Amino acid sequence: MFTSLISEFADRLVDELAPLTADEGTAEDSPRLIARLDRLSHVGVDDAEVLAALVETARLRNLVDAVQTQLVSAASRIGIPGRKKLRSPAALLTEIGVPPAVAYRTVRNGVHADALPAVAQGMRDGSLAPEKADAVGRGVDFVQKRVPLDDETKVSLTRKLLAQDTPGDIDKRAREFAIAAGGDGAESDAIPVAENAELNEMTLSSNDEGRLTAEIDLDVLTGEELSQALDPLMQPVAEADGSPDKRSGKQRRADAFGQIVRAYLSRSDRPTSGGVLPHATLVIPAGRSVGGSPPIGRSPVASTVFTGPVSTATVALVLCDSAISAVTVDATGAPLHVGREQRLFTSAMRRALLVRDQCCARPGCGRPASWCDIHHVVPWSEGGETGIENGVLLCRRCHTLVHHGGWTVFIGDDGHPWFVPPADGAGSSNEGVPIRSHARRTLTIHETADAA
Repeated sequence: MFTSLISEFADRLVDELAPLTADEGTAEDSPRLIARLDRLSHVGVDDAEVLAALVETARLRNLVDAVQTQLVSAASRIGIPGRKKLRSPAALLTEIGVPPAVAYRTVRNGVHADALPAVAQGMRDGSLAPEKADAVGRGVDFVQKRVPLDDETKVSLTRKLLAQDTPGDIDKRAREFAIAAGGDGAESDAIPVAENAELNEMTLSSNDEGRLTAEIDLDVLTGEELSQALDPLMQPVAEADGSPDKRSGKQRRADAFGQIVRAYLSRSDRPTSGGVLPHATLVIPAGRSVGGSPPIGRSPVASTVFTGPVSTATVALVLCDSAISAVTVDATGAPLHVGREQRLFTSAMRRALLVRDQCCARPGCGRPASWCDIHHVVPWSEGGETGIENGVLLCRRCHTLVHHGGWTVFIGDDGHPWFVPPADGAGSSNEGVPIRSHARRTLTIHETADAA
């Protein structure tokens, strides 16, 4: 009886929304819902009627969602998910095509309705949207994890959260209540909620596409450290043609997080406790020792990679306080070959490539060398050697463009990498013309171009 009632209602609504047939005449005459909706779109219709219809359809949506919430709760109580060999009640919905986020929210709302009578009432009368019901329930849970709530306080908190306009407003109000109730004033000895590291949480889960999703809740100090680590890595970087970075802020933040993880995992000396001395690379022009006479060439003095030219006194200070490696370069700035034929580039090779390429070498990129992989110009699997003349620094994004985006790279007669962008399909006169690496500072191959 219950199922047939819902089925009849749904079938009736489907019939009312079906396109008009020729036998039914025009939308001006038909009494069906689809025709009435069409008439509402005409000029001269009363605004109040359209707005009232929107209110009622929103209430109807809320009621249908409330019914679905109760059905899933009932199925869970009588053990249907287990008998169907499903991992959770939410799977009852995902199995019939409901998006996972909606399914899990529906299950949570069943829990919220059981714990919070005001939420249950709002769901039953259709006045409370499912998104808002979930935000209220999560807000109360958030506060309860931080401060104890008696029944009266919980009822009062629920009413205050229900009075907010949006789920975002509800989240903010819950945090404010937790801070106030936790006694975070200057006169209190309690650790402020925002600063309590014991409340830190992080969850990792795989979605239906196999992608990893994360939720993170950090104290303000850890959050500040994370933000500081991400900020320089997520700055927009222009495309090779000078156009703005096409990635969204969320994509740049995810790329930055991935870079932090890769940088950590690539370290062979990850300390288990304590720290290690910083590592510095000193670039010495060919034909000169530190403190000796200037050579003939483009670099008359020694320099560090990040901070540039240095005096003999500074070199002595660096040698005293830090681990140091020297890379000798020729007059064009190309490092001498570093041998050792093996598949993986050695740390010495990376330092040499850092001196030559300075950063991600793809034209227009310039991401820091610390972000970069070393790409075999001729793949190792195809006989390519592991040497400076066959390596180039590429950040992960540009490395992907070379492997999957149509870009090609080769080492020119000058000892530096050159790039050929993918064909644009427009038959441009520049199509297939090599362009210099980012460190060479120009996108032309003209013989008089400045290669400094």
